[in-house]
Amino acid sequence: MKKMYLAIAMLLALITTSSCKYNYGLTHNENHHQTQVVLGEKNYRIVKYVEGDAYARYLFGIGGGNAKRGIIARARQNMLRNAGLLGTSRAIINETVEVSSTHIFFYTEVRYLVSAYIVEFYDPETEAAPQAEENVYAEPEKPRAPNEKVKGISVGYAHSEAYYYGYGEYDTQIGPGFVVGLKAEHSNPDIQFLFWESQLNLVNLNWMTTYNGDFYSRENSIGLELPLLAGFKTAIPASHNIHWYLKAGPFLNASLVFQQTSGTQPGQSNYNSLDPLFTVGAKISTGFQFSKHWQVELGHRFNIGWSDYDYTHLSLNYRF
Repeated sequence: MKKMYLAIAMLLALITTSSCKYNYGLTHNENHHQTQVVLGEKNYRIVKYVEGDAYARYLFGIGGGNAKRGIIARARQNMLRNAGLLGTSRAIINETVEVSSTHIFFYTEVRYLVSAYIVEFYDPETEAAPQAEENVYAEPEKPRAPNEKVKGISVGYAHSEAYYYGYGEYDTQIGPGFVVGLKAEHSNPDIQFLFWESQLNLVNLNWMTTYNGDFYSRENSIGLELPLLAGFKTAIPASHNIHWYLKAGPFLNASLVFQQTSGTQPGQSNYNSLDPLFTVGAKISTGFQFSKHWQVELGHRFNIGWSDYDYTHLSLNYRF
């Protein structure tokens, strides 16, 4: 029971995690694009201010974007594109790198903003001072692309774990079980290969235990299961729109368990019972997606403290 309470506490902590955003900056007074600029004479004028930015988005620390230096390089490249240095006697001063980061549960968005002032050199004795130009700003913070949601249905066979299998003279015969459900798969164009999925499944498990070949007990459970999964999906090279995926995550389950027992030895009694059962644990599944609609999937459910209610499923999913 302690394991169950710990798992529930962890799930609640996960669900109630709040989002946050922070930023910080670093200013460089040295020009990194050519030799160091020394502003020791009054032979220059600041003509404009320029900015450039670049984004990276991650789920579970994985996602679109390069390493930190690569993202800053892209932001600097965008800033230089607005600077207009080619063919002029201009230079960059006071280059600043600002970083803002937003965290929402497992999702992180990082924005690097590189800014600088542009100075233009001239000869005060023979040339007129350069005219100030219009500042060039990066686009306002780009809103995250809207999530894409695909709904689906799932039908499959559920194979229960053998509780008494190999234990003394008891033997367990697995009965046919099933899992049917609805699911919603969420993804975002800014986050490549990754998705997250919510499910609502109706799960039926049953088995019969015998003692010395005689009927001893039968258990049958039916319940509602709510998994929350994160996954990775990628296209198979040289295939015709076939994808492989892997997904895993926690679940909550509420079941009713019917047990029918028949005594096989003197002193044992017959009885029937109907009991509620609440379990938590983790699910993991892998499979292949064919075109946009069909998926074939193999997975397993691991309960905390109730291993006799683990099951393996083989499912056919249709996405619409």
